[in-house]
Amino acid sequence: MKRQEFAVFSFLLTSWHRLLLPAVLAALAVPAAAQLKAPGASRATGIFVPQSSDVTAPASQPKLGVPQAGGEKRSQLVDEVVAVVNNSVITRRELLDRADEIEGQLRGAGRPVPARADLLGEVLERLVMERVQVQAAQDAGIRVTDQEVDRAIESVAQQNRMNATELRRRVEASGMTWTKYRDELRKQVQVIRLREREVDSKVQVYDGEIDNYLAARGGQGTASGPTEYNVAQILVRVPENASDAQKQALRAKAEGLLKQAQGGADFAQLAQANSEGAEAAQGGSMGFREIGRLPTQFANAVVDLQAGAVAPQVVESAAGFHVVKLVAKRAAPASGPAAAGKITQTQVRHILIRTGPNMPEAEARRQLSTLRDRITHGGDFADAAKRFSQDGSAQNGGDLGWVSPGELVPEFEQAMSRLRPNEISEPVVTQFGVHLIQVLNRRETELSPEKQRDFARAEVREQKLRAAYDDWVRQLRSQAYVEYRVNRQR
Repeated sequence: MKRQEFAVFSFLLTSWHRLLLPAVLAALAVPAAAQLKAPGASRATGIFVPQSSDVTAPASQPKLGVPQAGGEKRSQLVDEVVAVVNNSVITRRELLDRADEIEGQLRGAGRPVPARADLLGEVLERLVMERVQVQAAQDAGIRVTDQEVDRAIESVAQQNRMNATELRRRVEASGMTWTKYRDELRKQVQVIRLREREVDSKVQVYDGEIDNYLAARGGQGTASGPTEYNVAQILVRVPENASDAQKQALRAKAEGLLKQAQGGADFAQLAQANSEGAEAAQGGSMGFREIGRLPTQFANAVVDLQAGAVAPQVVESAAGFHVVKLVAKRAAPASGPAAAGKITQTQVRHILIRTGPNMPEAEARRQLSTLRDRITHGGDFADAAKRFSQDGSAQNGGDLGWVSPGELVPEFEQAMSRLRPNEISEPVVTQFGVHLIQVLNRRETELSPEKQRDFARAEVREQKLRAAYDDWVRQLRSQAYVEYRVNRQR
């Protein structure tokens, strides 16, 4: 299978089942008191996010997809157990339904569909990882209220440019009940909470790391980014509770494969024939990644290798024994504001109605819809903001001035980015209430040294979060009891 096929496949697997998206994080993760304004800036309170690295939500969270209508569910299928994960099971029905879903999304997007065996193996691994994380959150005693689920649903709907009623209609048209969807969303919010506590809160960025990041890019960005490594592996998996004799035999098998690879055998063919890793169909290739996004054992094994070389020793991990090869390395294309040295700023204003026991969200929406209708028919936005907005910017007609990417909470910024100058949004829900947003103008501006460091800090934090999250998930997986009842490639 071609690598690009799995890249698309992996993206789709992070759709509506994963729900680890910026909109949900913004709605649930950070206390409102912490999100008042950017340090050193004279900003109105309510929607600006802090620039401190301690609470910034990771930008790499995958976005949510909405279930597609028309997915026919199998009606009479024996629920055979295909995997046991700690004290729960994954059934063949779950596996096949999820695989069918992914195939439908790929075809709908006009993308190549992987071979069924490859698809089923990868989907089962993802189901196992999802189950492990949800169980860890539940075992940690994390609870999510109905109100928090309601807020997450609003964020999901807004992310997909629809209201909650339309989202429910799409969910039910896909064959899933609304109760089941809420339950799945509740589980994923639990995982978000656990990740915040166990991963996000522990990642810190130091000034020296920012200095090194900027130095690697010539201060204001260069034509290339950090070095990326394309690593391939052959995994000889060690079963749970394997005896010492079994481990020795499997290590000997890995050592034999290492000798073949060092002797000139085709590594990709060896991987396709022998590896038990998810990448076996691609010759063991994991694709290009920065060193911080590789498993620690792999990073240590390949960092000093020349492209095309095989690591001299078998690498051991909780999963088993690995034969590792550095297929290639390259300077990644630089991207983002820190690379370009310029950003797009937006001049924006808003009207905020705060929600609470005395102001239900539905009523706030109704009032702002009425205001929007008046303004679009000749009313004055600034006057309406002064009279009705409950944000500190009201005295300035709702004007927030020129804002840069990352300064506003995600729901607000995403809605703002879709507006043309002078266009007024529909009511937008954030954790602070309901807003009307109007974009006045946009401009390109050079990054100041301070902003350059802010973006560098965010990028370094993002890289460290990805690596820390990967390590955390691998640790959860290694501690879980997983028993496969089927061949994962069938």
